[in-house]
Formats: sequence, C-alpha cells, structure tokens
Amino acid sequence: MLTAIFIWLINLTRRIRNLWRRLLRRRVAYVRIPISGALPEFAPAPPWWAQRFFGAQAPLSLSELRRRFEWLASDPQVRGVALDIGTLTCGWATIQSVDQEVRRLRERGKLVVAQVTNPDTKTYVAACAADLIVALPAGLLTVTGLYTEVRFLKDALAKVDVSAEVTAVSPYKAAGEPLARSDISPENREQLERLIDQRYAMIVETIASARRKTVDEVRSLIDAAPWSARRAQEVGLIDAVLYEDELPAFLASRTGASPAKPPEIAEWGQARRALRLPMVRRHRRLVGVVAVEGTIAPGRSRQIPLPIPLIGGEIAGSESIVQALRQAERNPRIAAVILYVNSPGGSAFDSDLIWREVRRLDRRKPVVALMGDVAASGGYYVASGARAILAQPGTITGSIGVLIVRLVFDGLVKRVGVNTVAIGRGANSGFFASDAPTEQERLATRALLNDAYALFKQRVIEGRSMTEDVLDPLAGGRVWTGSEARERRLIDDVGGMPEALLKAQELAGLPRDRTAPLVLISSERGRLAPQPFPDDPAKALLAALELARQPRAWAVLPVISDK
Repeated sequence: MLTAIFIWLINLTRRIRNLWRRLLRRRVAYVRIPISGALPEFAPAPPWWAQRFFGAQAPLSLSELRRRFEWLASDPQVRGVALDIGTLTCGWATIQSVDQEVRRLRERGKLVVAQVTNPDTKTYVAACAADLIVALPAGLLTVTGLYTEVRFLKDALAKVDVSAEVTAVSPYKAAGEPLARSDISPENREQLERLIDQRYAMIVETIASARRKTVDEVRSLIDAAPWSARRAQEVGLIDAVLYEDELPAFLASRTGASPAKPPEIAEWGQARRALRLPMVRRHRRLVGVVAVEGTIAPGRSRQIPLPIPLIGGEIAGSESIVQALRQAERNPRIAAVILYVNSPGGSAFDSDLIWREVRRLDRRKPVVALMGDVAASGGYYVASGARAILAQPGTITGSIGVLIVRLVFDGLVKRVGVNTVAIGRGANSGFFASDAPTEQERLATRALLNDAYALFKQRVIEGRSMTEDVLDPLAGGRVWTGSEARERRLIDDVGGMPEALLKAQELAGLPRDRTAPLVLISSERGRLAPQPFPDDPAKALLAALELARQPRAWAVLPVISDK
C-alpha cells in the first residue's frame, strides 16, 4: 500500500513538472549523443570523491544508451538523434547490440544521423545502422576490412634460455601456441580463417544493406580503402561532408524544414531538462543481473592495470561472483537472474565454483546466460549451468577444453650464475619447480588435463542435454561464433540484453516488458554461506512415488482431526 502511494506521488510530481515544461515552451528537436571506446554493458559510477573533486563520470554504457533511446522514443516532440561516433574499441557483439538499438529507435519514427570522425571498419559498421552518415571534410574512412595477427614467442624466449611446455586437449585449444611454437598450427590457422571469413561476410552484408549496394560493390570499395571523405561521398559510403555547425541546416534540407530556421541539436544534459518525464510503474518482482567480466580467477573481482596475459586487465573473481549469486538467491524481489558473461575464461577450478552456484540458483530461480563479445572456455563453462543461453551472432564462444602452461626458467637461472640445489622426496615433488619437467611429471600433467577436460564436458553435457558423441566434434578447444553456436545447440537463441530480459521474464512467469528495470547485483553485503542444494522436483516426485509403491512398515504420526 505504501509503495503504491509513493509511486502515485512520484507520478503526480512528474505530471506537474511535464506541464511546467510545456508552459515554459521547452522544446528539443534533435539530441546529440556521443559514443566511443569500449561501450561496456554496465559502467559503475566512479567514487563520489572522484565525481565531486575531479568531475569524473562513468563512461557511456550499453544499458545507459538503451535508457536514453527509450526515453527519446517515448517523447513525441523529439524528431531524432545525432550520434557522434568516435573510435569504438568494443567487440563485434557490442557493435551488433548498438545496431539493434539504433534500428529500434528508427522503427519508432525517429531520424538517426551518424557523425563519424576518421572511422575504421568497426566504427563505420556501427554507423551503418543510422538513416544518414556524415563526415568531416578532412576526414578519412579507413574501412580496410579485417586484420589479425599472432606473435609467436618461442624463438625470442629461447634467446634468454626460457621455454614453455604447453599441454592442451587438442591443437584447436591454441591459447598456449604463442609461447610454445614458432609458427601457427594448421588447426589454429583453419579456425582463425573461418572466423574471419564469417565476420568479413557479416561486415560486407551489413554495409551492402545499409548503403543499397551489392556485395561485390562493397568488397571492391573495401579493397580500395582508405577513402577521403569527399571521395567516400562520391561512391555512396556516406551521405554528406560537413562540419558540425552545418549539421542543422543539412537536417532541415533532408526533412523538409525551413532553411531559415534549422532545428536545434541539444546536448544530452540540456535535452533532458526539456524531455517529457516518463511515468513510474510498479514492479513487484524484478530480474537481477550478475556480471562475469574479465579473466576468471580466485578471490575478489578487481582491475589490474597491467597488460599481462591472464593476470592483467579486468579480473572476474570467483569469490565476488559466487557471493553475488547467493545474494540473488536470497533476495525475495528477484524472480530471475541474467548471468552476463564477457570473459575469455581463466581458472578451470574457479569456473567450476561459479558453475555450481549457477546450477543451485537455477533450481530456485531461472538463470539466463547472456554472452557479450566473448564467452569462451571458462566463460562458456559458467554459462553452461544456466537454463537458457543467448548470444549475439558475432559473439566468440565455445573453446570447450583446457590447457596447462608451464614456463621453464632453469636455463635463464643458470645463465645469470644462480646455482640451484634441490632436495625432494616423491617422484613428482618438483612438479611446480621452474626446471624442465620429467617424463613422470608430464604423465601427471596429462592426467590432470584429462580429468579437468572430462569434468568440463560433463558440465556441458548436463547443461545442454547433449550426448558425448554430439559434443566431442564441437569441443576440443574449437571456437565458434554465436551464429554457429546456435546451429550446434551450444546456445539457445541470438540476442542482447533486451532479449535476455524477455526470456528471463518468460521463464519466471513475469509479464514480458523490455523496459522493466534490471537490478545489478554485487557482493558488497558480506559473505553468505551456501544454502542446501535444492532437489530436482521431478526426481523428488519419482522418489516419493517409489517410496509409496514399496510395501514397508511405517512409523509416523497419524493424522489427527479436531472435527
């Protein structure tokens, strides 16, 4: 009752404010929204002191971009959006999410113009979702296609007497190749070329559809890139070449408005003071989000500002993620959970800890895994425990397999004059030493690898309802796009956060509402012990029937009636 009164008061206040804005004749025609950088799904606000004393702001996230688009789409006075697209460093799945959100905004009657500054291929593909693309006169379109490279360090390490022993389930599990090989393996080359071919085909088809060209024409234009802005306009890659101050007049000419009074383009901070405030709706039960972002490792989630493989960058700490899942399990208002996975994997041990919590939570509340730009290896491991898995077509996933890397520093240690005297008991007592492993230690390593791989496959077989015969050709470290993963039943459907929200609502029996708020769940409330693993309802029913079927002596309290 109090909640309903509170919401009524909020909406009354918003209606009064909307009326006041109309009386003041506050209007906004177009809104400028700049997007650039990594464009994460969620971007936590910086500490209050950083905001107050240094003016720090959270970078624009996909979730915030959706919120702004929804707000603008619901206001009839807004004619459109000017997207100022800088260089995007995000993955291709994020580009596809941006594309979907821009197209939804256009479907609701808003004009979207993309302003690009020296766009590369990825940035230009994102701009293709708009109605119009404009560039600065001195700009360049470096839409040169796709390029990737792998640097192999074996020979360089040998120069300082360092080597690496890599044990992997198959050559497709190629994460250790740069350390242990001088050149790419045929299996890894085949895999990378397949992924690049698919991605390149997606790029060409997207540009061809947006710019009304044939696939062959787009391929020829890419092969002739880079393009100056003027030449890009001539060949139809962009619609206009102009400076920012000329954009209002250009929009007037394209929309039939009076050139004498071109529409104003307001910055977001200015525009939000004129936009119609939406009404608040009551949601008794909500969908929560637990994020797994970065390399999966022990301990708390953290940021390590060093570009070191496996230990640098963003760390998805299993302790933080497990606690967040337990918070979601205990929160009575959370009806379902989206497990957002944007991770290349990491520790198999910690991946299994997260998987276990996902499975337990899913017994009580449905869990939908949503994959970001990459959810592979350990990232797929944790997602396999969910009731449903979604990913964008361009998501990188799979890589079902494990590897063990052992760096050997014995030669370097001797070179610098260090004399090591080792004393041990047990055939494998030096298993974690820095010298070359013995054959006995190699056998032990292979046994560990096989056990970990068998457990990984068992998790996937259980989660995806597959047989081992079906899974084996898909596993072994093989990497797939989201589209391929759907064809192979490694995921259930393609889509982004809105689709994951609708799926979670459906599984939880909630009304389907893509604008319903999401609750980002963290682990900041202290440590929670696990609850008992819930029984499978079907198994419990079968056990009860079996118990009732068998003749036995009962020792129970009889039913007593007061009637």
